[in-house]
Amino acid sequence: MKAWSSTKSSGFMAAAGMLLLCSCTSPSSERVDASFIHIPGATQKSGGPQAVWASDSMDLGLLAAGETVEIPYLLTNKGDAPLVISQVKPSCGCTVAQGWDEGPLPPGDSRTITLTFDAGDRVGEVSEQATVATNAIPSSTLLKFTARVLGPDTDMQP
Repeated sequence: MKAWSSTKSSGFMAAAGMLLLCSCTSPSSERVDASFIHIPGATQKSGGPQAVWASDSMDLGLLAAGETVEIPYLLTNKGDAPLVISQVKPSCGCTVAQGWDEGPLPPGDSRTITLTFDAGDRVGEVSEQATVATNAIPSSTLLKFTARVLGPDTDMQP
């Protein structure tokens, strides 16, 4: 009985699929009207949150191997709707995003996103970044930093 039931439902699905494929009579040259779709902040002329960073790039200068440093990035919502930070994703395991307030950031308010960089036993030029995802347009921002990490045997020449 199960085999018959399975065959019957498979036949029904095939017939329904054929009906859907054959019933479309609109020519392929017609376009779908999507003018009714509104994405808040998509044009930046209408309302919505606006993420403005005091600086999205920092030079940490000279660091010692094994040193850990916190890097604060100040974010202000210059829009007219709440800004939500959904994710802060560093590009490397040597950088960690500290916990941030995940609640909506009201228009006009500011918040600090802090990255912590652990130089470990790395020596030389370092360039890292973290991607911050928000509900603003554009929806992501790269926070970048550079440093020169010195070890015990590092030549101090520039």
